[in-house]
Amino acid sequence: MGKVIVTAAVSILLLAVAWTDFKTMEIPDILFVFLGICALASVKVFPEIPISERLTGAVCISAPMYLLCRFMKDAFGEGDILLLLIMGFYLGWKALFAGTLLGFLFGGIEACFLLSTGKVKFGEHAHMAFGPALCAGLFLAQFCSQELISWYVSFFIIVQ
Repeated sequence: MGKVIVTAAVSILLLAVAWTDFKTMEIPDILFVFLGICALASVKVFPEIPISERLTGAVCISAPMYLLCRFMKDAFGEGDILLLLIMGFYLGWKALFAGTLLGFLFGGIEACFLLSTGKVKFGEHAHMAFGPALCAGLFLAQFCSQELISWYVSFFIIVQ
């Protein structure tokens, strides 16, 4: 029962993060507090994810994104980085990788849509809310990360 409650809570919070970021280009701290509580609770209800995998997940994508932002102004928002840090602890690094990969795919599709509709001009410095794309990928990773990883790895396996 605990797994269902935590998964439902995280799903609702991801929806709130996505909606708020889409509307305001900001993510309120209170949503991160509740996501953090869910991530901590997940240690008890998802013991199959080792702490080492959770800690690796917390930094494996958020730390490089943070460093990138130090060198490229506005590469990512602070909320995106914090979202990936918390969700990395919640999901572990393997599922986080799958969710982030999907998030970047969804974000790329959104950027192509904005370019093709003329809402953004190529080469123009424009901002878009990346949180909704990340949330969609992370949401899916909660349920099918192993399948996503297998699908992704299949592109690199050469059949002889």
